[in-house]
Amino acid sequence: MRLSTLAVTAFASSALALPSAGSLSPRQDKACMTRAEATEIVDIYKRLIANYKPEDCEKYCADDFVDRSDSINTFIFRPLGEPTFATKEIFMDAQLSNPPFPVEIDSIDAVDCEAIGLRWHATFGAANKPSRGITLIGTTKAAGWWQIKSLDVEFNSLVWLLNMGGNYTWEG
Repeated sequence: MRLSTLAVTAFASSALALPSAGSLSPRQDKACMTRAEATEIVDIYKRLIANYKPEDCEKYCADDFVDRSDSINTFIFRPLGEPTFATKEIFMDAQLSNPPFPVEIDSIDAVDCEAIGLRWHATFGAANKPSRGITLIGTTKAAGWWQIKSLDVEFNSLVWLLNMGGNYTWEG
């Protein structure tokens, strides 16, 4: 029997794509959240942002929690690229002084072993326009239940500024 070069190449490349038993990534050894657990974490995230209660943060934010957002950094005069709230305690203090706002979850677009990607919007304030955003939630199960370890959040900060009663001038 003769095999064509194309058939041999296809077989060889598919064999290379399969992991060997000794090459499993460390991620496959960890507990992975289910879609239902991810939905619960997203509900907790929404409460942390829209209806903050310190007890939620105490229980559901990991001790090594960090929040990063250049969108927020522009409003609080922090350098771009730096953590917005580098610790759980800093985040808690900030949330205590922030008024709640009506964040609505549009979709949970990705659930990975320990990460969730979602889209949301918030319509409020002076302009009452929807500011759309994305959030990546990193999680851990170190405490025995799923906790939020990191938040990476970006949103339309110009619309947010208008909603807060601010304005901007476009110079083009």
